[in-house]
Amino acid sequence: MPQSPSPTSSPRISALLRTTVLAGFSLAVLPSITFAQQANNDETVTKPLEVTASAKSAQGLPGGVSIGQEELDRKNPQTMKDVFSSDASVKVGGPTAIVQKVYVQGIENTKLNVQVDGARQVDSSFHHIGTAIIDPAMLKSVNVESGVAPADAGPHALGGSMSYETRDARDVLEAGDTFGGWGKLQYNSNTKGFAEWLTVAGQSDGFEALAYLKNSNQGNYKDGDGDEAIGTADGSESGLGKFAFTGNDGGRFEAFASHLEDEGVRPSRPNYAVLANGAAPQWLSYRDTSVGVSYVDEMPSGQFDPEFSLAYSRTVLNIPALQGGANFYHVKSDIQSINGKVANNFEVDNGVITAGIDFYRDEATGYHNRSPRNGSYSETSTDIGAFSQARLSLTDQWRVSFGGRADQQWFEGLTGEDFSEFGLSGNANTEYDLTEQLMVYGGAGTTFGGLPLGESAIYEFSGNWNYDGFAPSRSYNAKVGSRLALDDWTLDGNLFYNLIDESHDLSSATRNSTVDLDTRGVNLSAMYSYGPGFARLTYSHTNVKTDGGVPLSTEASYQGVIMGDMFNFDAGHSFDSYGLRVGGNAEFALADDSPEERGNEKLDSYFVANLYAEWVPGVLNDAVTLRVDALNILDRDYIDRATTGYDSTRISEPFHEPGRTFLISAKVDF
Repeated sequence: MPQSPSPTSSPRISALLRTTVLAGFSLAVLPSITFAQQANNDETVTKPLEVTASAKSAQGLPGGVSIGQEELDRKNPQTMKDVFSSDASVKVGGPTAIVQKVYVQGIENTKLNVQVDGARQVDSSFHHIGTAIIDPAMLKSVNVESGVAPADAGPHALGGSMSYETRDARDVLEAGDTFGGWGKLQYNSNTKGFAEWLTVAGQSDGFEALAYLKNSNQGNYKDGDGDEAIGTADGSESGLGKFAFTGNDGGRFEAFASHLEDEGVRPSRPNYAVLANGAAPQWLSYRDTSVGVSYVDEMPSGQFDPEFSLAYSRTVLNIPALQGGANFYHVKSDIQSINGKVANNFEVDNGVITAGIDFYRDEATGYHNRSPRNGSYSETSTDIGAFSQARLSLTDQWRVSFGGRADQQWFEGLTGEDFSEFGLSGNANTEYDLTEQLMVYGGAGTTFGGLPLGESAIYEFSGNWNYDGFAPSRSYNAKVGSRLALDDWTLDGNLFYNLIDESHDLSSATRNSTVDLDTRGVNLSAMYSYGPGFARLTYSHTNVKTDGGVPLSTEASYQGVIMGDMFNFDAGHSFDSYGLRVGGNAEFALADDSPEERGNEKLDSYFVANLYAEWVPGVLNDAVTLRVDALNILDRDYIDRATTGYDSTRISEPFHEPGRTFLISAKVDF
């Protein structure tokens, strides 16, 4: 069967964005050269990623990860792997966005409750497709509650929760500005491609509006040995639109719409670089769309402090010619989800109690033309939950957070099988200041996992799906740690344990196919801050077992991945008088011999380092930012720890990471 043509990014969109950026550059630079100004000497401290083990309040559960807008801007993330590059406890596998999956303490994020601007993310289309296909340039914050999730984070948070928030107009504009934005143009030396960004924002009398566009047109990259990685070209396009109104009483209404798509030629199984059977890459299309509305009170008074959200998302995967041996099959997945939340924050003498209800309805439809069971098939899942979470300061030194939720779920299988399940979840966390410098914390919880949707792209693909014995999963999570703050030093460490009992394999036609997923280990971090700079080292040892044994990398989909011992280093320094900021990060993975338990080769160690320099010339009125990123500066040839296929006979060669890469960019603020 002939391959479908490989479309690239829209040349019209690419040209429009590139022209707009260059025009903006000219408009910003030329007047600034004429009216040269002295460089801004205000101190700009380069802040590191911070853990949520807060010594001030129990608002965020300790031991998680929180990344703000300043941190994201400093990193200049190209994919979600870059977003989490500073924390050893969060791993992102896969070299390109279309195949990347996030693992938190070894657990894949399909076992977490994941939301973007409150829109529920359902990532069960095809286990060869990534679960972290998000444009990181849109983000202003990322919050990860590892293991023990609060009750108001949402249902089925077996391994914790992840919340992504995108930028608002007020994140782009300075106070008092009515209009502005930025444009950016970037060149990739490895892929020989360009990427363009454009953001426009306005605000007046409480009204806000924002429009964001990104276009990427990249070729295949080359690895550290100079070999081309077929199927890694990026032709993605993404956009975000937001409207908001904030009244004088603090009530804020917000509406958003986002869209991301990627089309191109990929390996027959996109996360497998080269299949042993010689299957040729084929064209595929991925589209993700979300819309939503929300309301919060930013100036609450009394006991009335409501929050409301309603969102819809749709993810469509289309593979016209998936190769299976000598045959080709048309495979398509369409997942639609609607979810909402109504809650109120009740102020009490020593804190806040959040109580409310939430719901979702997911429908996943799959289509294929593989005889004799070719056709269209659907699964649906509906859940209504009630929750309450208290966040209290019992004394000046002692803070607690505890809560619970009850969920009623209804599930319908491919041929009308009906299930009704009820489950309770609970959590308790505490923080105590032993001294002004030393805090200890701990937490534990159990979560009702419900019945997950199966992998829609392969519904009935190779056999009739069987729901005999289909039953909910449940997790048990615990962590204990301490945090020490001494002058410019901050030290943090915790032990964690996560068990998901009867964790479902979403790709199995036998719907009761489950494993007991067990992850345990230790996370350590040390951070030094000194005025205009910082240095931070994190270490994570994560032991992952499925049914008491070592998982294969091909079993990582919807379960967990071997992480072993990981070190991540991050540092930055600002030379404010020159408008210059420099820094870098590095990752060091120790060798891991656990795969030898299953007769496979051990995982090799690797070390990869990245550097950057960013300059904001004062002579250009601080309107232009010039930046160079040097990625994999040592040009190492390596396979990332979370990459699929190093231990599979179906794969003759897994994906190697990109070799030395220079990103050269110019950003113009207007």
